[in-house]
Amino acid sequence: MHFVVLKESFLKALGIVGRSIPTRAQLPILSNILIKATDKELILSGTDLELGIVFTLPVKVEEKGEITVPGKILSEFVGSVHGEKLEFIQEATQLKIISGKTKATFATSNPEDFPPFPEVTVFDRRLPYSVIKTAIPRMVFAASTDEARPILTGVRIVATGDTFSLTSTDGYRLSIEKITIPKFSEDFIGIIPAVTLTEVSRIATEMKVNEVGFTILKDKNQVVFSLPQVRIYSRLIDGEFPTIEKIIPQGFKTKVILKKDDFLQAVKTTSLFARGSANVVKVVVGKNTITLSANTPQVGGDEEVLEANVQGEETEIAFNYRFLLDLLNNFPQGDVVFEISGNLSPGLFKSSESASTFLHIIMPVRVQG
Repeated sequence: MHFVVLKESFLKALGIVGRSIPTRAQLPILSNILIKATDKELILSGTDLELGIVFTLPVKVEEKGEITVPGKILSEFVGSVHGEKLEFIQEATQLKIISGKTKATFATSNPEDFPPFPEVTVFDRRLPYSVIKTAIPRMVFAASTDEARPILTGVRIVATGDTFSLTSTDGYRLSIEKITIPKFSEDFIGIIPAVTLTEVSRIATEMKVNEVGFTILKDKNQVVFSLPQVRIYSRLIDGEFPTIEKIIPQGFKTKVILKKDDFLQAVKTTSLFARGSANVVKVVVGKNTITLSANTPQVGGDEEVLEANVQGEETEIAFNYRFLLDLLNNFPQGDVVFEISGNLSPGLFKSSESASTFLHIIMPVRVQG
């Protein structure tokens, strides 16, 4: 194998593929990046067996071949050299990289030991970038990171006709959104890991795409996303997603409408005094105000009063401030509409914009006294 590539292009590819390389690999080969040189292009691949990323870039190939190299040290080395170009030369079981006056030799592993990716030629579904940019971040923050309940670490996707529905929950909060998009060739239901969707969103933003293609490989229980130069492979999560219809409040006793930025700033300030008291922020709804407060005996307390449009009963409720911050940092356009049906019932949050279909539910915290 022998080829020459621009350092900047290769480093970009390494940065994207490297996101699929595990910190602690189950198998030694998973710490490696597969480098394959074909007639006119270079293909870099990485995987942790759950998520796989493949990056293709055009290069001048003198001699075809493939090899695997430790990903972390390769990325660090390429980032440290000063030359504009990198020359790769395979010599038996070693890989030589030359850049300017720098020469390095890397030990390699048998490429046949690297897990293969399925061949995909048709991507029968397309997602507009607007969905990738907005809807995915509003889902992934509400998904669980606890591998003890793997079903909750994913986002349930339901595509029926031209309706694309997303749902995520960690058992304490719930995000839901329904979006109208061009009709898919076939309806489907699947649970995609939140970490996969996070990478799809990040890479789509970096690559500045207009849309992302994807397809479901039912026989392999996988989903594959297609972007210019990049393919992202992921397993689908097996299992039954929780029934969420009964969790969604069907009415309210109190409805509050307030400015998102004011609400966000108040939560940030109050959180400084909530960290020492189990992250609890108390919310008191008055006639035309909403008051956020937190208190830690060893630190002190804070109270933030905000003007609000209040309908219904005066009441109070308490939440984990981290859940409020996650919501408000990913909130759509418009004011925050906050509905309360009881101080121990889920709080329902949505946008005042009529076009928004985003709903978020947070379970309250029981406050003593």
